[in-house]
Amino acid sequence: MEISIIVPAFNEEKYIERCLKSIDRQTFPRKKYEIIVSDGGSSDMTVKIAKKYADKVVVTKKRGIWFGRNFGARYAKGKYLLFVDSDTNLKRRYLSEIYPYLKKGYVGVSTGFGLLGKDEKVLILEEVANYYWRIYSTLRRNPLIGFNVAVPKKVFNEIGGFKNCHMEDEQLNKDLISQGKIIFLNERLVVTSARRLEEYGFFGICRYYFELFLIDNHIIDPCRSRLLKNKGYKPVGKS
Repeated sequence: MEISIIVPAFNEEKYIERCLKSIDRQTFPRKKYEIIVSDGGSSDMTVKIAKKYADKVVVTKKRGIWFGRNFGARYAKGKYLLFVDSDTNLKRRYLSEIYPYLKKGYVGVSTGFGLLGKDEKVLILEEVANYYWRIYSTLRRNPLIGFNVAVPKKVFNEIGGFKNCHMEDEQLNKDLISQGKIIFLNERLVVTSARRLEEYGFFGICRYYFELFLIDNHIIDPCRSRLLKNKGYKPVGKS
């Protein structure tokens, strides 16, 4: 088995079927990857839907996006782990595009993204977010995005997986940098929901990216800072 794709979920019946269909229909040979849904004790139809598409559905009562990803990784057989949030859809060639980089020895791979919905605020946010990561990639910082990130299983285990902290994907990025090369691919190979925009509002999202800037430049630490606005941990499936 080459790739294990882990999808953390908690009450995601609205999104998860589209996500799993996009994973199941990759141009990459299906026999070379498995789909694992890591459920956090959903009370809706999430698990029932997941069983239609996933090779494994594992359930835990413990919440937290960091734990959901790590829990799913325990059951992975692949050489490489790909973490995809349940409100995120992969374009059909996604695995075929990232796999060569993993084979070359990169310890982290992530890609640009589009947003569901085409109103003005969504389009602005999509451009701002991708521009942010593209700039950092140009500066050789190569940031990774938690809702689509691939790592070698061996390296993932060595660094202890995702940490229990705010902006756990940024912490993973820091941990992986010490292990080898990581890469951010500018092409928008995934499409994710705009619910963060709906939840935080446009200016709240702008603050989110400002906090990312502070973290990326080592001004504050994602696991210890008391200055971050949103300190609470989201349920599994939420970033």
